[in-house]
Amino acid sequence: MNEQEIYQKIGELLWSIMPNEAIEIYFIGDIYPEHYSGGAEWRLKNGNIDSFPFGERAYEIEENICGLIKELRSLELFIEKWTNYKITLTEEGKFNIEFAYIPEEDHWPTLYMRRVSDLKEEELDQYYIPIEEWKKRLGLRTE
Repeated sequence: MNEQEIYQKIGELLWSIMPNEAIEIYFIGDIYPEHYSGGAEWRLKNGNIDSFPFGERAYEIEENICGLIKELRSLELFIEKWTNYKITLTEEGKFNIEFAYIPEEDHWPTLYMRRVSDLKEEELDQYYIPIEEWKKRLGLRTE
C-alpha cells in the first residue's frame, strides 16, 4: 500500500470505533525496534477525554492500526524514522497525523509525543515518572 491508502484504511478503522458522542477520536502510540504500543481515546462534546473501559478496548482494530503504522513507517518517504505518533479523526471526517522523534532512552510508557527530559518536575506525577528517572534523562540530554 502507498501512504494515502494507509491513511485511508487507518481513518476507516478509527471511524468504525468512534463513539457517537465523540467529536474527535485519537490514536496515540509509539514504535521502537523492540516494542510498540497504541490506543484510542476521544474527546466528547463537553470537552472531556474518554477511552474504552478496562477489558472493552477494540483490540483487533487497534492491532490492525498498529500494523498499518509499522507499514507506514517503513515507507521510503520517511528517511528519518519517527518513533511517536498521534492520529486525529474528527466527526466531520478530517484526518490528521503528527509524528515525533523521541529517542528510546528519553521515552516513558505513559508519555507520548514528548521526551521525559522535556517535562517540568511538577508534571512527573501525571505520567507516573519517578524523579530519579527524570533526573537521569535530563543528564542524558545532549541538545
